[in-house]
Amino acid sequence: MNRLSQIFGAAIIIAIAVVFIVQFRPSTGPVQSAGSTCAVEVRGSCISSIDFNASKNLLAMRSPDENRLRAMGYRRLTAEGLYERWLLNEDAKRLGISVSDDELTNELVAGRVHVSLPADKIRQVGYALSLREDLTRYLDVRNRQTKKFDNKQYEKQIRNITKMSPTDFRDYQRKELIAARMRELIRARVRVGENEAFEQFSREKSTRTLAYVRFDRRFYSDLIVDTSEKAIQAWADNNKEELDKAWEGRKAQYQPECRVARVLRVEVKPEEAEQGPEAGKAAAKARIEGAVQRLKKGESFADVARSASDDPSAARGGELGCVAKGRLSKPVEDKLFEMKSGDVSDLIETEDGFHVIKLEQIAKDAEAEKIGRQETARDLYIAHESERLAAEAAKQVLAAAAGGKSLEDALAAYMAQLTPAKAREKEGAAAPGAKAGAAAKQDGNKDGGAKEGGQAEAGEARAPYTIATHPNRPTVETSLPFNVSGSPIADARDSTEAARIAFQLNKPGDLPKDVVALANGYAVIQLKEKTSASQEQWDKDREFYTSAMRAAKQNDALIGYVRRLKSTIGSEVKYDQNLLKESKPAEDGSGEPPLPLEDEGE
Repeated sequence: MNRLSQIFGAAIIIAIAVVFIVQFRPSTGPVQSAGSTCAVEVRGSCISSIDFNASKNLLAMRSPDENRLRAMGYRRLTAEGLYERWLLNEDAKRLGISVSDDELTNELVAGRVHVSLPADKIRQVGYALSLREDLTRYLDVRNRQTKKFDNKQYEKQIRNITKMSPTDFRDYQRKELIAARMRELIRARVRVGENEAFEQFSREKSTRTLAYVRFDRRFYSDLIVDTSEKAIQAWADNNKEELDKAWEGRKAQYQPECRVARVLRVEVKPEEAEQGPEAGKAAAKARIEGAVQRLKKGESFADVARSASDDPSAARGGELGCVAKGRLSKPVEDKLFEMKSGDVSDLIETEDGFHVIKLEQIAKDAEAEKIGRQETARDLYIAHESERLAAEAAKQVLAAAAGGKSLEDALAAYMAQLTPAKAREKEGAAAPGAKAGAAAKQDGNKDGGAKEGGQAEAGEARAPYTIATHPNRPTVETSLPFNVSGSPIADARDSTEAARIAFQLNKPGDLPKDVVALANGYAVIQLKEKTSASQEQWDKDREFYTSAMRAAKQNDALIGYVRRLKSTIGSEVKYDQNLLKESKPAEDGSGEPPLPLEDEGE
């Protein structure tokens, strides 16, 4: 009898549940606050702050880290998602797309709730917020014992998380479900044929390898450009308009006062820092102290800087130009502006190492302008001339290789006829460090201050740069294999240009018609190896690749569709800036109260 009663009772419960699912119309619970405001206004339509807070809480419920949410700007993302939801709902009216009561009920009974994000953020932000790509959350609306839908559990969940009544939540979810259906329809229109997928697969899986030569402006400015006063003045006379315009933009750096200075900087090297911060500093200090000893023995500051400084100015003998306040690190600047002309400082410690500076002149007013114009002319001239020489060199080597020489032979022939600037030869400094090397020999070291094995003692002269040893000299290099969207030459001005050109070449040994522009010069490229995607690879990856390609195109289609809606029906949008402000953590470390985290359903 007890068994029969249990079966009969269970049948009654199931019948009630079925009726509830079919006629689910929750209407109890607290009503919305009459004080709600418009979080977003679009063409006179109001999206309430109640909807905003519900969406904000649903988006954040799987991300309890308040700092991370603030960094993402999730309040603005919430508002923009609601704006796009409004656009999709308006377009749905035009298309006659709606959601029936039964369809909405089925979603809610399953615990499946929908939210909105901006279309162009769905993949990135949705992943960060643990959202599925269809922008759904699952609420635990089941009875823990029976595992069936429980209306009390459902209402508890929506009140705690969204602060809405069941009636208002149902209306809110109807709009979200219509927006979700629109997204599905837009994505469903995208088709990816197998031929299209294979063509793209082949482009991405096929690789090329390049041989290439860089012609770096720094090599030419350090060694090849004639930097004599005569050459600079001749350029200035022929380019007065450009010089005057550049000076107008720079003169504030020189007036009313600037200080002509040189610097000797020794930084903590990475391999030294590996032994610990103090060991790294001690090694750097030992090296600069060795350089200071050379100064005390009578070597010029410029020669010591050329060979012992780690500063980019080393090639110019440590020359900083005429420096105004605000251009150097504070410890160095403070010291420089308390020195007298001709002074050499003691060691100055900074975060990255040690400095010694020499103040050569204090220039004011007209004298500062004269020096400033001279430096401006010099900088512009060297920039123009090194650019011209690098471009001419690249085109010369490209022409020789196109004429039948190997890239190696074409480069060797060019380098053989290259000579350092005559101005430097006359000064006895064919390359940075030459005078320092000579001085070191006079001190009794026949190897120019180098230890056995080629390493210089702390503070002693390094071997001077020559055409053969300059770190940016042209050499033949080989890229790693890359696909059509790769970046075989890291410092190309257009990161994909070299790859695009390489995939237009037919066979190894082929050359393009022109050189490739780099951030610091030009490059000549030549196809070295060519591999194509195999049928075996395609057969293995066909399903996965086609699916991934379809998803990417669907995402692009959705972004484009929403962009068109914004430009046609929803360009007039206004956000409540107070709601968009991210909350700040309280002094005790607490932020907004954490939301209840329930286990998501399947």
